Amino acid sequence: MGYTQSMNDYSLFIYSSEGSFIALLVYVDDIILAGNDKEEIELVKEALNKTFKIKDLGDLRYFLGFEVSIGKKGIMMNQRKCALELLTDAGLLACKPSVTPMDNLVKL
Repeated sequence: MGYTQSMNDYSLFIYSSEGSFIALLVYVDDIILAGNDKEEIELVKEALNKTFKIKDLGDLRYFLGFEVSIGKKGIMMNQRKCALELLTDAGLLACKPSVTPMDNLVKL
């Protein structure tokens, strides 16, 4: 379909043509499609669905522990959910926050 595999990340495939840019990222059984050409994205989804029977989950919200939100200022990513799960598992969810979690005069 004209996609080129990235030499830096073998799970990333890129399509670029006449002002159109699409990035397709594959991780196990998850795929992220991002780009500036909605028609091309729909063509890719149709082609993938014919071969693999994919399910479109809509806009990206979570991926590999990252929460993703798209707003007027751009794309924001955070690991809030992952951090809350770690604190809960460690029994530290109700702890008081600290600017510096240890004495900054300690020499390691």
